[in-house]
Amino acid sequence: MAPKAKANANPITATSQQSRFHTETLDTSLEIDLKAVTISIGERELISASHLRLKQGIRYGLVGRNGSGKSTLLSAIADKLIPGLSPSIRILLLSQVEDSARATDNPGAESISVLQHVVKGDKQRQAAVEEFEVLTKAVESTSLRETQRIVYGLRLEKRRSELQEARKVASRRSGARGKEARLEEIKAEENLKKAEILLEGVDTADIEADIMTHALEMLQDVQVTLDLLETSSTEARAATILSGLGFTQEMTEGPYTSLSGGWRSRCSLATSLLVHSDVLLLDEPSNFLDLEAIIWLEGFLSSESRTLVLISHDQDFLNNVVEETIILRNKKLEYFEGTPAAFEVNERKERKRRTGAQEVLDKKREHIEKSIQQGIASAKKTGDENRQRMVKSRQKKLDERWGAETSAKGTRFKLNRDMAGYHNTNRSEIEMAFVERTVKISIASPDKLRTLGDLIHFDAVEYRFPKAKKPFLEEITFTVNQGGRLALVGANGQGKSTLAKLIMGTLKPTKGAIVRHPLLKIGYFSQHSVEELSGPLTRASSDGPVTAMSYFMEHFAARGETVAEQDVWKCLGSFGLQGKIASETPLSQLSGGQKVRLAIALIVFIPPPLLLLDEVTTHVDFPTIQALAAALKTFTGGIIIITHDRWFSRVVIEGESLRHAEVDDDVSDDPSSDEEDDAAAPPGKTYRVGGGKLKLMEKGMAQYVAFVERKLARKKREDAKT
Repeated sequence: MAPKAKANANPITATSQQSRFHTETLDTSLEIDLKAVTISIGERELISASHLRLKQGIRYGLVGRNGSGKSTLLSAIADKLIPGLSPSIRILLLSQVEDSARATDNPGAESISVLQHVVKGDKQRQAAVEEFEVLTKAVESTSLRETQRIVYGLRLEKRRSELQEARKVASRRSGARGKEARLEEIKAEENLKKAEILLEGVDTADIEADIMTHALEMLQDVQVTLDLLETSSTEARAATILSGLGFTQEMTEGPYTSLSGGWRSRCSLATSLLVHSDVLLLDEPSNFLDLEAIIWLEGFLSSESRTLVLISHDQDFLNNVVEETIILRNKKLEYFEGTPAAFEVNERKERKRRTGAQEVLDKKREHIEKSIQQGIASAKKTGDENRQRMVKSRQKKLDERWGAETSAKGTRFKLNRDMAGYHNTNRSEIEMAFVERTVKISIASPDKLRTLGDLIHFDAVEYRFPKAKKPFLEEITFTVNQGGRLALVGANGQGKSTLAKLIMGTLKPTKGAIVRHPLLKIGYFSQHSVEELSGPLTRASSDGPVTAMSYFMEHFAARGETVAEQDVWKCLGSFGLQGKIASETPLSQLSGGQKVRLAIALIVFIPPPLLLLDEVTTHVDFPTIQALAAALKTFTGGIIIITHDRWFSRVVIEGESLRHAEVDDDVSDDPSSDEEDDAAAPPGKTYRVGGGKLKLMEKGMAQYVAFVERKLARKKREDAKT
């Protein structure tokens, strides 16, 4: 199920260091251990001479900025583009882009059910089942010629598969490896030709004496394959996975073609979890999932015995699943034995330790330099030779033996152990930890409204769809005051987006009252805000491609508003869209995170008294989510968010710190933590939408998570009984 290689102008190329003792020669190896791995797209190098190490059975989190090459790395592993990957290791990739397209493929029949679509997605199992049925027919046939025709037909299909795989490998390799792959391709073509000739002449050829024996052996082999794939339990496992991902029994048994794009993506995820593999690569699997499905997926992945590499912008999801972290930055792969949150804490502590050590060393040097100057003056005055020798000794220490006084492991520095080989000095300098450039997002606060009063108040609101027998939402009561915070959480389909439309006024309540402040304006980010950046205004014209800058200007011009270009530059710059990215890069080439920033910039260019943000963190990397959360914490207007991101909700609505922390993580001396607390608004409220009602979560997101966990535990017990 790895995505097919695409023939394009910028193919992925990968190299690695190899030897005749390489793990590629060990077909039984389920570990990946490749040195000097370099991966490029076209002329752009994404990973340079890095060690790629995936230990068997370990769950890894792959983190890095958008555009750093995380998805490309997973594609290179899945397609086995990196020399040295064992040919026998089974690698499965669920890509947030490729898999969404694959999910909409023709399922083969209009009436195929969701369950059957997921089951048939296991190509290896499906092929084995079909082969078993055909071989059973061959063995039971009373005609040996018919048996021979079936055996020859299966051999032909096998030769076709071998040729297809050989061509795929040959198209991805070059140099000596490419020549070897081409020879294998030629050999596969010859074998296919022989199989075609045998099948064409089956009616006139002699019957092989042991054709029935061959058929029985093939049947036994495919039976072993079916047993290894646990074919008898496949449908039951698929049904359990679909249920965990939020499918009702009615949906599971219903036609696949009736599903929306989001639910089809869940089907693709279900197939990836169902199919047997040695290494599972998941790229943003939590997109389109509600919290109930996310927490179920956490439990499922945590119980997996296969190697897992996970990319996700949802920090709680990532930290609850992974055991070790791979960091992709500065074109290098780094490894940390712990979660991304623990890595963040460790980096902060290490940065603090090195900064402190450097400050101590600087003060010590200053003291020694001062004593040298005093010694020189004293030696000249008195002619004391002992003092002159002391001055030379101290100067020699500064010139040759000045630097770190502890090793990388924290032990006392020893020259013959810690600096083996040739060096220009007998001590190394203290290396300061690499710090990536932080993402900056700045959202100006709105002017204070001239009159008092709540921004919006729902009073026993009911909403009923036309011709519906009962209301979809009822007795909805809540208030957002000026500067207030509110989160709406709940399973998909329970009415959160409908509530957003009622807030915006695009839907009218069938009962109750919605009272808005007379000066209220709402900045609305919907789940379709990024899609709207592909609308009529984004089409290239005779003046050239549409950029973020030109789109911004045209957006306000279409509303009859004139904006100053200088103000637009300032606004886009505050969202990290600067220089050529804003003025020359076509809108279609912006990353998902950049498009989200542009969509928010359009909303807050004239800061509204109330922001309504519906799933604003989807497809955005965590540094951008952090920057957005920091900006919203200082926003003095009202905020309503609809989200499944637990961390984002706790930070923006409940006032939790932006920084991950552990019990022994001392942040008291960090001035940024005090500034954050001073700027944060008072904690807001979290409401759960479900069963047509709105319920206040007194303990915030933690209470909702506990509710979901109890519900999943109860469901698990019920399933066990049945």
